[in-house]
Amino acid sequence: MPKRTEEQKIIRAPIKVTLGGQEYEILPLVIRDSVLWRQKVVPLLIPLPKHLATDTPDGFEIAISELLVGMPNTVLDLFFEYAKDLNRKEIEGKATEAEVAEAFNKIVEIAFPLSRSLPGVVERLSR
Repeated sequence: MPKRTEEQKIIRAPIKVTLGGQEYEILPLVIRDSVLWRQKVVPLLIPLPKHLATDTPDGFEIAISELLVGMPNTVLDLFFEYAKDLNRKEIEGKATEAEVAEAFNKIVEIAFPLSRSLPGVVERLSR
């Protein structure tokens, strides 16, 4: 996946995704909306270690159910919340989950730009 240029970032150029064989454009969210969206992503990630670290059959059943049913549904909800201008009903009737997964990856790339700066900050502060 090609990286976005500085110009694309500055002018808030949309990302292009393919869903159901059709190309769509998704605008990056403004800061206020992006902060709220990211706050909804965190609860999706926090329980992952707990789900994956189980030794009981019941725990395994819960973990598999969450990973294979719950999380994909949540990711779909998050995708369409970010891509709020897209027609969810129409797209769900023609797109594959693999296409949405690829599109979601593109959203994640533009949704967390400041987190990429943190390792550099830590490095500078540790000198």
